[in-house]
Amino acid sequence: MEIQNKQKAVEKEVKELVQRYNVLLKSQLYAYFEKDGRDKFVGRALKALEKERSICINQETKEVAANETGFSAWERGTMQAFWVLIDIMGKKKVEQHFLAAKEEYPIRIIFVADADIFDISYIAETDIQLANNLFTRRKIEGCGHIVIVEQPKDIAGIQIPDTIGYCTVAKEDGHIEYYRKDD
Repeated sequence: MEIQNKQKAVEKEVKELVQRYNVLLKSQLYAYFEKDGRDKFVGRALKALEKERSICINQETKEVAANETGFSAWERGTMQAFWVLIDIMGKKKVEQHFLAAKEEYPIRIIFVADADIFDISYIAETDIQLANNLFTRRKIEGCGHIVIVEQPKDIAGIQIPDTIGYCTVAKEDGHIEYYRKDD
């Protein structure tokens, strides 16, 4: 009975994650649940949710969306930010996390860990100046920023106050390299 309850809990949480973040990779879902040892329930959860049409899985890309049209909401920055969130979950207890509103661009994910608020931003090389301008107009008090960049060389051009770190994410496996900026 306990295994069945865990299975149902994972199904519910997988469905909520896919609805919250629009599109996730199957490998991200396995990695997310691996943090607390529930990854063995993910495969069955995906099959059950797909069978009841609560999610759609693209067999070629291994992406999971809430429905067929959900795949159009795929966004590179959010996908990479979710990898960073999973990595942070291995280092800190993340109490809450959610997708940032489009108005909060370039922020992709906001989360609470150890009673502190953080956000994860994705800044493409072509958007560095825009991001700098946005953050000079709006300062978010008490929020640490983690910034994802495509190349480490992009870090030098980013001027965002209260940034606690920078990183790159390998899209194939979600491997993350962290960097600090020497001011």
